[in-house]
Amino acid sequence: MSSSNKHETIFRFGIDGLDEYYYGVLTPGTIITVAGHPGSGKTTFASQLCYSNATEGKKCLYISTQEPEEKFMKHMARLGFNFEVLLASDTFRFVRFPLISSEEALDSLLESITNLVVEFKPKIIVIDSVTPITKAIQSDIKRRAMLQNFFYNIAFDIKGAIVLVAEIPLGKEYIEEAGDVEFVADGIIILKHSIEYGLLSRRMEIRKLRGAPIEVSEVPFTIQAPEGIVVMMPPKSLKPKYYLKYFRTLCQELDEKIGPLRSGELVLIAGPPHRLLLGSIIKWALRVARESNAKLAIITYKGVEEEVKEITETFSKTLSLSSDNINVAILNAAILSPEALLSSEINIISKIKPDIIIHYGTETLRILYAKIYPGLFEKYKLIGKSLLRKYNVLTIEIQSITDISEVSADLNLADTVILLGENVKGLPEGKLIAYKAIEDKRYIDSLEKIEKCIPIS
Repeated sequence: MSSSNKHETIFRFGIDGLDEYYYGVLTPGTIITVAGHPGSGKTTFASQLCYSNATEGKKCLYISTQEPEEKFMKHMARLGFNFEVLLASDTFRFVRFPLISSEEALDSLLESITNLVVEFKPKIIVIDSVTPITKAIQSDIKRRAMLQNFFYNIAFDIKGAIVLVAEIPLGKEYIEEAGDVEFVADGIIILKHSIEYGLLSRRMEIRKLRGAPIEVSEVPFTIQAPEGIVVMMPPKSLKPKYYLKYFRTLCQELDEKIGPLRSGELVLIAGPPHRLLLGSIIKWALRVARESNAKLAIITYKGVEEEVKEITETFSKTLSLSSDNINVAILNAAILSPEALLSSEINIISKIKPDIIIHYGTETLRILYAKIYPGLFEKYKLIGKSLLRKYNVLTIEIQSITDISEVSADLNLADTVILLGENVKGLPEGKLIAYKAIEDKRYIDSLEKIEKCIPIS
């Protein structure tokens, strides 16, 4: 089979993380079940899959038993999916069927679907939702026979893929009347959402994918415009295969002893709060960016947006830096779940594509998440840092501490560590400790000697 023909017979989820891990799973004859509680994102998932394939010329037929077309179009447009264009190009069709209340009405419905398929010739068929259809069949045997004889066979007839959306009642963790789809489906994806301490948390459980090993069984995700569903799959490789750029710390002693910072590295700079002031950090970061001709992104979890941007603009003008290469974002963890916060960061990075990203004030997250439940901060950091490596960006985290134990988990994750030992329990007073975690490079000296060239006030 040629590469072009192979491409034509493989369908995409339309969700980057899933396509990265499971590309090739959606082949002709595949049935995928997407299930979850009301409001969990099932329609968005199915629509995103439909949209991404239709934009590649693979026709999608969307059959709804609940939502009218106008409402569907408006909702999807808000998420960034312009189905109107696909409708005009005849690569997408939306059909709504009324709810059925008897097995006799089911025969008529299936006949109508068959006629649509013959006439439109889709490669993707979405049934949203299959639950009202299966509810109309009282017998488990008849229900499974209908699913297997109709949907399973039609998937092969069209040489395409079928997405069955199924409801899970609130308070339940399994599919009830539509439970037989689990036996017929080649893939089962469960979408979950819950309110944890006033914040919305979303999880995607990959329960079954025939023909592919499930390397990650549950991942956090968010729904946002214009991406739709964004999953936070850990990258398959935690380390980039090569380094693209080198960056100097602007401290000759540090550069000589531990070497320059490199893209793909995770750098931790930790010290007492009065030493790591935002103004000093921004000025230092801008100097590094200028010396390296690098694009810079600054994400801070504390401070007022107007003040942070004003400081950045002032120093940018002083250093004659183009504002096109400097981006600042203020994220409020108090109103965002960990998944939403991480998704916002990844969204910023994927759009800006910076060479250097500064994370300032992550101790705010540690304090906030510690109040929710232990271990969340460490889990969030592990997922976040793993994802950042995917973009091969130099990541510098600036964190205020009073005790070295506060960053014990980060010390194991970082490639380069710079610790300021002033009023920090567990560190030599007045000393700076810097080292490369995976190399035999270490530097210890007094803060006074190099305080003019590292980001300390």
